[in-house]
Amino acid sequence: MEEELSNLNYTLDKFDEVIEDSNLKIGNLPNLYPKDYDSLMEEKYRLLNMIDKVNNSKKSPYFARIDFQSNLGKEKCYIGKVGVQDFDNNIVTVDWRAPIASLYYDSNIGDASYTSPDGEVNGSLTLKRQYVIEDSNLISFNDVDTVSNDELLKPYLNASADNRLKNIVSTIQSEQNKIIRKPLGQNMVIQGVAGSGKTTVALHRIAYLVYNNRNLFKPSDYMVIGPNKFFVDYISSILPDLDVDGVLEYTLEEVFERYTNEHFKISNNLDKITLKDDTSSFKVSFKMKEVIDSYFNKIDILENSDFTIKGIKILSKNTIKDIFNSINKNQYISIKSKIDRLILLILKHIDSNKEQIVTSLINKGVPSDTITSFKEECEYYLRRYFTVLNNKIKNIYIDILKSLNFSTSKISEGILDIEDIPSLIYIKYLFDGDNIYNNIKHIVIDEAQDYGEFTFYTLKKIFPNSSFSIYGDLAQSLYSYRSIDTWEPLKEIFNNLEIDYLNKSYRTTIEIMNEANTINEKLNLPIAIPVIRHGDKVLYKEGNIKEVLDTLKDKYNTVAIITKDSFKAGEVYNNLKDSYKVNLITKDNISYDGGILVVPSYLSKGLEFDSVILIDTFDKDSKLDLKLKYVSMTRALHKLVVMV
Repeated sequence: MEEELSNLNYTLDKFDEVIEDSNLKIGNLPNLYPKDYDSLMEEKYRLLNMIDKVNNSKKSPYFARIDFQSNLGKEKCYIGKVGVQDFDNNIVTVDWRAPIASLYYDSNIGDASYTSPDGEVNGSLTLKRQYVIEDSNLISFNDVDTVSNDELLKPYLNASADNRLKNIVSTIQSEQNKIIRKPLGQNMVIQGVAGSGKTTVALHRIAYLVYNNRNLFKPSDYMVIGPNKFFVDYISSILPDLDVDGVLEYTLEEVFERYTNEHFKISNNLDKITLKDDTSSFKVSFKMKEVIDSYFNKIDILENSDFTIKGIKILSKNTIKDIFNSINKNQYISIKSKIDRLILLILKHIDSNKEQIVTSLINKGVPSDTITSFKEECEYYLRRYFTVLNNKIKNIYIDILKSLNFSTSKISEGILDIEDIPSLIYIKYLFDGDNIYNNIKHIVIDEAQDYGEFTFYTLKKIFPNSSFSIYGDLAQSLYSYRSIDTWEPLKEIFNNLEIDYLNKSYRTTIEIMNEANTINEKLNLPIAIPVIRHGDKVLYKEGNIKEVLDTLKDKYNTVAIITKDSFKAGEVYNNLKDSYKVNLITKDNISYDGGILVVPSYLSKGLEFDSVILIDTFDKDSKLDLKLKYVSMTRALHKLVVMV
């Protein structure tokens, strides 16, 4: 204890020293960069960011220690959320994302190794120690000799919902760590049961990739795609706490709008979970892709007329056709890129044959000043000549829908269902080949079981330089008309795709998980394995919801009242709003501020709350209702009350 107290004091002193040195350096920046304002501001931002990180880490500067003996010598590493070096480049704390820190997550005491940038480092792990440090005070520590121990997780799993994600770096399990530390270019699907840490692993993977590739790519070269704005708002505070700022966070609708630069009113149909719609199923399948491909294969880029300027023939349509046939169609995929290439080649042809063309125009009596203006305006008139460029993706889509005898009334009015998005993205891709997302290097998709195979295909097309981490749970697939029911088709879309499994649930108590597993048994779905953490029995209660709420609201930071659908959620909210400060979550009013909230079951996916009051109006004979109930029950961390 004396040694550890001494080290904690040393670390805190070093943190203060780094802060003091950084402030001194900021004051001296004008002398260092007297004529380079941009460099001055860049260095100032870096130093201010360092001060902020170190200050924020002082309350708990590290959570673990490892002692490792190798041919490089003996290393004693204190592992924290952020790595800190003093101005003499001495390591004070090691970042949890650093290669050597993987020993803490993956290795038992004894022979061990880790992969450094210079290759494999072999040696012996002689100590693994875990700390609880609060407000810069050492509360406790204990030594561990195995990779994973459920008992050690209990203090963290007993935390409130708003602190759990922020504490996860100290409790990452080996199977989670292996996923987090996969290389940047690896495509993978993570199939995980409710509470297995899919979202936390996803965010920590982004944090890991940003840190370990920081000299190559910016945080804005990474993206998280969430199922709805509620979810995106929910995770938005987590990445900065993981020392990551600037990662893009979008819904699928936002990805679509940015890519197409088209503005529609989009109905995501989040409340239409019971919708049975063969048309929607078709739209998110590869059958729709085949129809669109067929349509584009029949589009005639070339005009059935000669190229003229102000009624005067410049080139024949046959000459233009010959030039077009010389284009490598495999290199120029989109219609726009083909036409851009064709116009460039036509202009080169005109320039190469300008004497012949000018002579021809003079023989036709065209004045020389007019010929000069033709040369200057040729590209402008060529772009007007190719009328296919005037096509709008909306009109193309309407034509395709009509060919399938699908309704076009909503799209004609500028209204989309979320199932229309993959088709419109693909049409935009085939027509324009827009490359606004070429910089993105890695994408995390959460709640991915609600995407169709065509959706995944279009995302791969518009993010050509990105690898993908795809997280989901087929057991929580609620939108059967537009959801994927197996991950296998993705192997045809993403190169070298790995499928990993997380079957252990860290969210709920044994009592809650065992109760939820009875639903999985009915549905013949995989049983989640709960961590050894006991709590109150699931309480089934009749009567007034206000009585239950009064017993929970002061004990728990977050209390979610989960209903089957939005109609019931509105009813419950109206009953409570005059007596409590309560938020109602709907597909149109998505804001997560903690406290007491009322939320429909299908909007609670991916979220977790200290306590849940479940209004049980689910049909026990409906497969969909059972899935909704399972999702709802597994949102609770510590307490579940079912109102019957």
